[in-house]
Amino acid sequence: MKIFHLADLHLGKRVNDFSMLEDQWDILQKIVTLAKDNKPDAVFIADDVYDKSMPTVEAV
Repeated sequence: MKIFHLADLHLGKRVNDFSMLEDQWDILQKIVTLAKDNKPDAVFIADDVYDKSMPTVEAV
């Protein structure tokens, strides 16, 4: 059984007032490509998907 496990994505995170969304979008696209290529039986997303409890529209 193949499993993809993702954790602590923190989508929408800002570091020193710099948005990480562009980098996060790039990584998510790579994860989707890997999932299509490897065809996992399950994908688990654990812990923080968004960086804030009320994420920005861009992060969602």
